Formats: sequence, structure tokens, C-alpha cells
Amino acid sequence: MTLRAAMRAYGSHPDPVTAVACFVALVLGANGPFYPLYVIALVGWARGHAAFLTMGAMPLFLAVPALARWQPGVARVALWLVGTVNTVWCMKLLGPETGVGLFLLPCIALAALLSGRLLTLAAAGLPILPLLIPVAAFGQPIMALTPAEDARLAALNGFSAACLMGLIALRLAGVLRGSDA
Repeated sequence: MTLRAAMRAYGSHPDPVTAVACFVALVLGANGPFYPLYVIALVGWARGHAAFLTMGAMPLFLAVPALARWQPGVARVALWLVGTVNTVWCMKLLGPETGVGLFLLPCIALAALLSGRLLTLAAAGLPILPLLIPVAAFGQPIMALTPAEDARLAALNGFSAACLMGLIALRLAGVLRGSDA
């Protein structure tokens, strides 16, 4: 069995909405090791090496499909909750000026994968709260970057968050059409 086939089997789920959550979780987990490399490429090793601290959530994302086999609803909650906590951590690590907070937008979209109107509204509201926190409340970022480095990371994060939103939209569109996107 190829690695791709093994990952597809691991991320499969009979419920199409949970399958979307598993797929997104695997994409996020698999991309975890690459983000620090992008940061280092944009800001250099001297300041960028601390970006490896962004990988802390990687095992949690990779565990979502296993959790989905046991409790699909809990797995869908875990996905957006881990994403939200990880994004807030990255806002403190890198600084809000890097645009990393844009990853809260896919967390809002992922909260829509939950069942129950009240739970969905509450879940979608939680990732909005950090966006309301004034930048000054985060204090100095752990990684001190220059305004030019902040701007380079903001471009990367904006593009990456948009790609993730597009991926989620395409997968959910497939579910709505009743096909595998």
C-alpha cells in the first residue's frame, strides 16, 4: 500500500461531513513541518528557528481521524478547537502583525461542520473572539521580527489561509453535490 493510499484509508469515514474534517485535519497535520521552513526562508534562521514551536498541534491534527472512528462529533469539535488554540498560540509566537490570525477564519468555517444550531453558533463564535482582542493585548511576540519580516509573513499567511478556506469550500461543495470532491 502506498503512503497516499494509507493516508486516504486512515482519513476515510462513512459520514461525508466527518470525512471532510478528517481530510482537513490530515492536510493540516502533514503541512505542520513545512510552515517553520517557510518562516525561516522568509526571515532567516537567526529569528525564524523558533517557528518550529508552531508544530505543537501537528500530532493533534493527525489524531483527528482516529478520534473520528470512536466519536465523530468529538473529532469535528477537536479540529476547529485545536485550530483555534494553535492560531492564538501562533499569534503570540509570531505576533498578530504577521497575519497569522487569518487562520481563525477557517476555524469558523470548520465549526459549521458541527450538528445542532446552538452548538454551531457557539463554536463559530469562539474563533471570532481572538480577532476582537487588541493587538497590544498580545504583548511582545516571542519572535521579534522587523516590520518588513512581518509583511512577508502576512503575505504568506494570507495566501495560506485563503488556500485552506478554498480547500474546505471545495470539499464541502462535494458533500453538498453528493460527490467526492
